[in-house]
Amino acid sequence: MKKMNMKGLAALGLALALAGSTITAAAAETEASAAEEEAGTEEASTEEVSAAAQEEAGTDETSGVSQEENGLTDLAQAFAADLIAGDYDKLKTDYPYVDEMKKAVDNGQLEQSMAPAIAASGELGSIMPAWISDSTVQYTNVQVPCDFSVQPWNMVISFDAQGKIAGIHTGLYKEENAGPVTPEGVKETEMSLKIRDGWELPGTFTQPENQDEYAVVVFVHGSGSSDRNETVGKLKPFQDLAWGLAQQGIASYRYDKISYVYGEELAKDKDFTVYDETVNDAVSAVEMVRSLKGVTKVYVAGHSQGGMMMPAIAEASAPDGCIMMAAPARSFTDTLSRQCEFMESLNQEPTDEDKAAYENTRKEVERLKNWKSLGEDETVMGLYPAYIESILEYDNVKEAENMTMPVLVLQGEEDYQVTMDDYKIWEDGFKDKENWTFKSFPGLTHMFMPGSYENGPADYTGEKHIPENVTDTIADFIQN
Repeated sequence: MKKMNMKGLAALGLALALAGSTITAAAAETEASAAEEEAGTEEASTEEVSAAAQEEAGTDETSGVSQEENGLTDLAQAFAADLIAGDYDKLKTDYPYVDEMKKAVDNGQLEQSMAPAIAASGELGSIMPAWISDSTVQYTNVQVPCDFSVQPWNMVISFDAQGKIAGIHTGLYKEENAGPVTPEGVKETEMSLKIRDGWELPGTFTQPENQDEYAVVVFVHGSGSSDRNETVGKLKPFQDLAWGLAQQGIASYRYDKISYVYGEELAKDKDFTVYDETVNDAVSAVEMVRSLKGVTKVYVAGHSQGGMMMPAIAEASAPDGCIMMAAPARSFTDTLSRQCEFMESLNQEPTDEDKAAYENTRKEVERLKNWKSLGEDETVMGLYPAYIESILEYDNVKEAENMTMPVLVLQGEEDYQVTMDDYKIWEDGFKDKENWTFKSFPGLTHMFMPGSYENGPADYTGEKHIPENVTDTIADFIQN
């Protein structure tokens, strides 16, 4: 097995278990200011690039891209390179920030947050060209695809209207204009989901072509920041399932998670809970698809945390059936502790930095367990007390006793994140109920794709797909 750099295990090993998506975010409106003084290097400093972009809003004749946009993408690309290289002295002096972000850089918060994630992601292959994913009057988000060997991801850098860095968080790996071709017999329609505060989540409705009536599956993400496909590197489990089900006559709806679309806003929301993160939007999606023409039944398929919160989703939306995929049956802190121990066991030659990272993660888990001692402004692993209380106080196994609709529980037998021990808890507790069905898959990981338990997150690299027997099991459950 390939030896991985395990430094910063909390960032990667717990990536699918942690609820917070924003690694560092400090978004605030600031007054316009001039770019900083030239850094004196052979090439123009990144501040000069940004300043030039702000002074001139012209357009590159060959590409059709404004000079301002080029300035931001160049600035983001340089920033990402310096951050990955660990040149924090340069980061402190060579880039423009809003006040809150400047504090995070100067006091070491940026390094504390990002260094573990970078170290745990493996060797950097290349930084792909940066691209602008969305832009408003206040902010512009620039995506910088970072192709690491263990876990590729995008560094998402938010700029304010003056070209200052206002926030940084990790996103799913995606290069500009990268998009697969929809298979024959499958039709996809962009369909946004209206949620709280007038916000909308971009989504995709997938249906079989030339079919007027169908059951619909609503997909609900695991924890962390996920797009509608629940992308991890090049893995896209929800897209695989949506296409495979459509080819069997079943439609589906998947949407970008609220923390993926509104990560900066939520990072400052002290009242944000697991219900806001996972439950409420799933309920809204069920209500929306139920109103669509041709829909005969609505099912909900929740993966990982989406499965864990399925009893709450079912109670609020009354779907025709529920599919729980790799759903934790133990507490949030127990899951984190076990994952931490597992990731540590993979590192046979830990450095002093590795050991310090492991110890820090253990301390953070203990702080989670003792969340009642936290002040309202304190966070643990980026989580405020309101969120911690909501997820630790929720007993999903007990609440599942109230689920009267058909329930299908699926589990990959090589899953190191939510293990067969969790599956056994579900099976032992509900196998005697007629409305519950259980199925585990040999050789499949947490992503329901081929892999091995002892490989850990290394199996999340490369291009893989969900096998047909998983899709067939879901289709049979719905159709029969």
